[in-house]
Amino acid sequence: MAVERGAVPSAVAAALPAVPVVAVGGRVGVGVREGVVPGISRGGCSMPGVEGDGAGVAVCGPGRAQPASMSPATANAATNNHTPINIAAEGHVVPSAPMTNSGDLATAVRSAAEAAVPHARQLRERIHANPELRFEERATADLCAQELGSLGIEVRRGVGKTGVVGVLKGKARGRRNRCVALRAEMDALAMDDQCGRPFASKVNGVAHLCGHDVHVSCHLGAARVLAGLRERLTGDVKFMFEPAEENTPQGDISGSEAMIRDGALDDPKPDAIFGGHVYPDWPAGSIALRAGSSFSGNDRVHLTITGKESHSAVASTGIDAIVVAAHVVTAVQSFASRELPSEESASLHFGTISGGRVSNLLAETVELSGSFRISDEKLRDELPKKLERIVKGVCDAFGATYRLEYALRSLPAVISTPREVEIMTAAATEVLGSENVIRMRHPRLAADTFHHWFKHMPGVFYMVGTSTADPATRWPSHHQKFDVAPETFPAFIAAIAMTAVRYLEKA
Repeated sequence: MAVERGAVPSAVAAALPAVPVVAVGGRVGVGVREGVVPGISRGGCSMPGVEGDGAGVAVCGPGRAQPASMSPATANAATNNHTPINIAAEGHVVPSAPMTNSGDLATAVRSAAEAAVPHARQLRERIHANPELRFEERATADLCAQELGSLGIEVRRGVGKTGVVGVLKGKARGRRNRCVALRAEMDALAMDDQCGRPFASKVNGVAHLCGHDVHVSCHLGAARVLAGLRERLTGDVKFMFEPAEENTPQGDISGSEAMIRDGALDDPKPDAIFGGHVYPDWPAGSIALRAGSSFSGNDRVHLTITGKESHSAVASTGIDAIVVAAHVVTAVQSFASRELPSEESASLHFGTISGGRVSNLLAETVELSGSFRISDEKLRDELPKKLERIVKGVCDAFGATYRLEYALRSLPAVISTPREVEIMTAAATEVLGSENVIRMRHPRLAADTFHHWFKHMPGVFYMVGTSTADPATRWPSHHQKFDVAPETFPAFIAAIAMTAVRYLEKA
């Protein structure tokens, strides 16, 4: 079977020295140029509100450092001038990277990541145009398996229904072989795509608006880089392409749970796992991470308030459950702004409310459902009692009754481990520069099934910046116009690859 491989624009390739390469079948060749675009530009940053803390980790805000990356023009030119070539899978060539020191390795990883960008962007556009919902990711899984197989990576299909696992075996393994896992999600959202790009979704009501298409394509790009480094890898790299991360229905299981049950962590068992999520909150070309909670997770709340029905002409004879519910909602918001510490991130949100029979009767019953999120785990433990105190007080004041169901940690926090955060911070700094490795102050008030992987091993769940001055890159995740800047790709790929190499060396 033949696979397509991206050639490099001739003007760029002509300026580069010949790079030795090694084929999967063991044949060695010289003279294949890999399309390196060396150098990382610096300039003023127009991204407001992006901050960092911690010694040695730079911050980016108005007038601060520009993210490390190609310019949009360079990135677009690389894609527009891309000329595919066919290479037989057995003889598929990838850049080998003989190094003598840390600087050589960082330079080679940056260069290989830049070279992988045109093909990664093509893959992203193909995935974006053909999105698939949870446990339906068959075409995406086929693409992942084909790409991994073309690089000489062992592939296992159908892990957790539609999941894919690939194992790249390092050639410099010691007696105690180590393994690092890299995870990307494949599923899309049940929403319409309004990004306005030529590669917009072709499937009505289904779209990649959470960035999973970027996650998959950049991990495949990192696989290409790491395959070229297999001779110096001191352990194995395990690629996890996960189905069904979004919106797990009650009573069902997520794709991560399905993969774990299906043996995704077996043979070899990873020692640590790393996964990233794209976000416009940080500038393209940067990553952001922190030890501890990186995603807060959420708690599900369901509240039923019962009053007494009566005609609105004689309202004094009844208890209006809608009025009671309105006071509860207001009281909860006052609690969030007055009782929770101002330095904490919190979202106490009722998203649905329904009740009443007809317009001229006082409602006897009102039901509310919500999602509560907070960045501090100790405060999170206190929320159920504090919410009940508020609800009881309001209901007692009006003579109503209530039933409160509070599902604490229905989606637990995603908690990164300190040692692995240190390793990734150092590795990413090598290839991105310290100004583009940002220390998160607070976790995102979001949830992710990555917490299932963390039950079995340590690791890092980090954020990948995606925005520039282009307004199209500033729409939030899950917005119908969500898109990422071209500068996202080389930084994401380089950070993934360098982290894998350095983790295996230090594990």
